[in-house]
Amino acid sequence: MQTIIVATDFSESSEVALKYASFIAKFTRAKITLLNYYQFSIHVLNARVSPTAMSKLVKNNQEHLESYAEAASYRYEVPLNCSTLTSLSEDSLAEFAEKQNASMIIMGRKKDYSAYLSTENVSNTIIANSTIPVLIVPEGVIFSFPEKILYACDYHSIPLMKNLAGLKELATAFESELQILHICKNQVESDEEFITRTATLELLENSISTLNHTYKDIEAKSIIAGLEKGICDFKADLLVMSPHKYGFWNSLFHKSKTLEMAFKTRIPLLAIPG
Repeated sequence: MQTIIVATDFSESSEVALKYASFIAKFTRAKITLLNYYQFSIHVLNARVSPTAMSKLVKNNQEHLESYAEAASYRYEVPLNCSTLTSLSEDSLAEFAEKQNASMIIMGRKKDYSAYLSTENVSNTIIANSTIPVLIVPEGVIFSFPEKILYACDYHSIPLMKNLAGLKELATAFESELQILHICKNQVESDEEFITRTATLELLENSISTLNHTYKDIEAKSIIAGLEKGICDFKADLLVMSPHKYGFWNSLFHKSKTLEMAFKTRIPLLAIPG
């Protein structure tokens, strides 16, 4: 793992994310870059402030970020870089992640559920546009070694192998036990589904063969019920989920099962794009 990007808005939840990132970085020897999204207020935009004045606002925010990063570096005993973005489009995030040689973004999760229903939520925007894994750390999380990682996997669709790299690095660095969980709904599998599942499992096994891992199937009436049972039975320290396809990111935190799970779970959740 080369670099971890930590999204910060200087809130308590983003501080939790930074603390968790520092915890991971010390074991994986990753670098940390603090990322702050500076959004011009509606008042500034309506006032048609000059480009020079807007540049000054961005500069002032960057200076505040640098001061915050310096204090945080001392607090967590890790070196920190920092940057400000004024756009969170897919292109701008991808370009930033590539320049940083980043393999993961870490962000905090506020306790307020309603915050994640807003389409204007910054966290939603980052998740919707990120092409690298995003680790969501809930407020109040108990910091511990991720000794047990639960990967909720749809056997008919897995993420790109390159996006499993972060998961593999975490599991290797912490010598974690990995359990691949599949939630069944007690329905008959077609021949086509069987062929797809067999091929998918072969690819997955080839990718994680070096890790200490097991497979488990759970029959449940709902995805949420299956996940909660899986976490409880396995005593998982980290939950990993994968959307079926990249377009699903746009609904990841909008009236989705992943949103519901991200809010309910008391352990960090790693979302891996396909």
